[in-house]
Amino acid sequence: MSRVETPAAQTPLSVQPPGAPPYAYSYGNPMPTIGIDVRRLASALYRNRFIAAAIIAAALVAGIIFTLSTTPIYQATGTVQIDSQVNEVLDEDATMPPVEWDVERFLQTQLDVLLSRGMAERVVDRLNLTRDDTYFERMGLSAPEVAAPGRTMAETRRAIIAANLQGNVSAELPRYSRVVDIGFTSPDATYASQIANAYIETFIASNLQRKFDSSSYAREYLEQQLELAKDRLEESEKAQVDYARRFGLVDIPDTSERDGAVSIVQTNLAEANAALNAARTARILAEEQYRVAQRSNGFSIPDVQDNAYIQSLQRQRAEISAEMAQDAERYREEHPVMQQHAEKLRGIERQLDRAVSDTRGSLRQRYEAAMRNEQRLAAQVERLQAGTAAEQSERVQYNILSREAATNRAMYDALLQRYKEISASAGVSTNNISLVDRAELPGGPIRPRPLINIGLALFAGLALTGLFIFAREFIDDAARTPDDVTDRLRLPFLGTVPRLESAEHIVEELDRPKSNASESFAALRTSLALLSTEGLRSILVTSSQQGEGKSLVAYGIARSFARAGKRTLIVDTDLRRPSQHQILGTSREKGLTSVITRQASLADVVYEAQDGLHLVPSGPLPPSVPELLASNSFEEFRDLVMNEYDIVIFDGPPVLGLADTVLLAQRIEHLVFVTEAGRATHGRAQAAIRRLRDNDIRVDGAVLNKFDPKTSGYGYNYGYYYSYGEDAA
Repeated sequence: MSRVETPAAQTPLSVQPPGAPPYAYSYGNPMPTIGIDVRRLASALYRNRFIAAAIIAAALVAGIIFTLSTTPIYQATGTVQIDSQVNEVLDEDATMPPVEWDVERFLQTQLDVLLSRGMAERVVDRLNLTRDDTYFERMGLSAPEVAAPGRTMAETRRAIIAANLQGNVSAELPRYSRVVDIGFTSPDATYASQIANAYIETFIASNLQRKFDSSSYAREYLEQQLELAKDRLEESEKAQVDYARRFGLVDIPDTSERDGAVSIVQTNLAEANAALNAARTARILAEEQYRVAQRSNGFSIPDVQDNAYIQSLQRQRAEISAEMAQDAERYREEHPVMQQHAEKLRGIERQLDRAVSDTRGSLRQRYEAAMRNEQRLAAQVERLQAGTAAEQSERVQYNILSREAATNRAMYDALLQRYKEISASAGVSTNNISLVDRAELPGGPIRPRPLINIGLALFAGLALTGLFIFAREFIDDAARTPDDVTDRLRLPFLGTVPRLESAEHIVEELDRPKSNASESFAALRTSLALLSTEGLRSILVTSSQQGEGKSLVAYGIARSFARAGKRTLIVDTDLRRPSQHQILGTSREKGLTSVITRQASLADVVYEAQDGLHLVPSGPLPPSVPELLASNSFEEFRDLVMNEYDIVIFDGPPVLGLADTVLLAQRIEHLVFVTEAGRATHGRAQAAIRRLRDNDIRVDGAVLNKFDPKTSGYGYNYGYYYSYGEDAA
């Protein structure tokens, strides 16, 4: 009768344990879980409430002791105003105001200067702290007894005091403000005020001194640069003049040019080129007029039409033609009058032809004169271009010398102007750092702060408590509550068994039907009855390791079924460390092994423990348990007892390290896994369950043994609170 895992297994309902705190569980109305399991968290807090209270109390005590043992520290604070611009007496520079990011960088630079080692050393010198023997005592320091290597005792004391000042001074610049808070902390309130004011005074004085030193250095530097610039200017101008004299380079002043001068050769070339362009234009016009006069009628030439003499001849011709036409009405053509008119008309025509011819000749002469003028100017431009090209090659070096002289002149003028400005404004600049408030004597210490220290201690205690609870509850794999059985072991939850001190105790508890143990096993029996719809016949009870109370659970289950009126047999199949005979107070001289090895019959090894409950002890321990359990004789024994009894409970060995449980589970209908509440298994429980499943064995559910609902923080309520032994509220 083999038993393997089937998907049709029905998960039984979880039966809640009796005697639980009222807040822990509400069946049918579960507590809300906003991202986390609130019920589980509350249970964990309840279980560790005493340790948590001890951790928090220890943290608070440590915080109080630290507060009382801390030396009071006082802080004196003064304020100064830092301006990014200074009102100059001589307003020679009209500069734009600095942008915001530049102002912030400037203010941060001033704070860095204030907190620098150099400023601390100036304060030491200002107050003569090196010779003050009380400084170390008032600041809570130990005075040096020997000098540092390479230093004298005075230098050693000065370095130590400066480092201490630098570590205790503070400067804070609020946003959108230029007023800096300068503070100094010390165990001595008077010393704190005195040194804070010394820092303020030294900071203001050193800033003014830096300005004066910077102005003096600038004057000296400019004087040296002026001498050098003057010498360079004289040398460059002399080199330029000598070069121009050697090559005959002459410039004409011209304000339109960038350098204020222009070459004579270049000027002549420009004028000749302009004249050539004008002559070429005139020649083209004269040529065009001449060509038109050659091609067209003489009287259509513009110069002929504009000639007054020709116009006069044309009027005379018109008058003679009119008179000739008038006389032709009276005289014949051969008449002397008509002949006279014809002679006059022919004379005028000859004059007109000569006048038109003369006009054409004048246009030709004008064209030829323009062409000769153009040729002359073109030759002149060619000569000037050749001269300009030669001059340009000579002017390359001249221009270099000219630019060098101009650069030296501009540099000299700028240095001279700046030197005059600095000389005029030396010693009259105002300070951009001014005192706002002096540091007053502090009214009370800034450290320690009792409320803050206690608050931090409380926070630290809560944090440590949270870490402890997390490490204890959520890192280890102990199943402390029914929810842990489902979440960590991934098994259906069958029920819980309360903590019982011994076998005698469980027997006594189960003798009382209203005891917590009896009620727990009754609830467990109900869950087990739901494992099969055809009637529960056999159950194997096992655990991951020894000591988890599986034998007591097996006895309790058997006792509960017997009380329910079923003929129940409990078989001790733990053939390595049997214990059922000790619980029921019988002998194991004969038992299971005797029947399997055919040394006794079933009737010889069955002991009647109570009404309806019988026991088959283990019998003598065999040399090879797996061979015995895998034999056909064991299956015959199983079938025999299942026919004789309503239900048979097999108390099996632990799973890990043995093959016994796997062999038994393959031959028994149902398997119940027992785990001890609150016992860290270090992965053994999961390993045992995984081993069973790897062998195709279905685990029907788990029983949480030695469960105390009050200490575990797990219980139930149905809208009202219930506890055995108390009145219902």
